[in-house]
Amino acid sequence: MNCSDCVERLDSYLDRELNEEEVDQVRKHLTDCPPCEHVFQLRSDLKRLVKICCDEAAPASGLRDKVRNILT
Repeated sequence: MNCSDCVERLDSYLDRELNEEEVDQVRKHLTDCPPCEHVFQLRSDLKRLVKICCDEAAPASGLRDKVRNILT
């Protein structure tokens, strides 16, 4: 796995959407590549901050209809 492949899979890796083989490949690359490990840490920290800061549920009153109207 090269750096481009690794970075491309980081979000899926963080979201636990990869199969076992892909997880092993990403982990190995992160272990061997400090720059990619740095990118991983940044994305992981960002995801954690978003979760902490944005833990409120979206308002239920008509939100789905408003989004649907915007998208159509």
